Amino acid sequence: MSVTPEGAPGAAGEGQQGASVPALLVMHAELAQALIHAAQKVYGPITDVATISNEGLSRDGLEDAIQDSVIGWKHGGLVLTDFWGGSCHTCGMAAARGRGEIVIITGVNLPVLLDYLHNREKMSAIELAERLQQKGRDSIRFQRGPLA
Repeated sequence: MSVTPEGAPGAAGEGQQGASVPALLVMHAELAQALIHAAQKVYGPITDVATISNEGLSRDGLEDAIQDSVIGWKHGGLVLTDFWGGSCHTCGMAAARGRGEIVIITGVNLPVLLDYLHNREKMSAIELAERLQQKGRDSIRFQRGPLA
């Protein structure tokens, strides 16, 4: 199991200034740690974000690790996963069940993580999740041919 706290996840506010929506990245292999590393190169030091790799974990073990990480989130938070329907997503859903405003976001990429970091103190978990979903859609572009 690989659970790497990048600072301890704190309690989320309801969009109040100074309160931060906590996040947990749950991804395959070392992807979560790699995204945090890349985000630090752009954003700077990152605190209050934890990561979990599914590597070496059973389904029950992964679900338990996620539950242990989100149990203190009194006002919700975000579980960010790599893709819909995979073990990270399904275990995140199971672990979040009945825990208030814990939102699972799948398909997370670097632009989504950076947007989270820039806005986590300005919005509630639900508002931030809606924003990040749109950011993910907007960050995927198609380009064909030379730049004009």
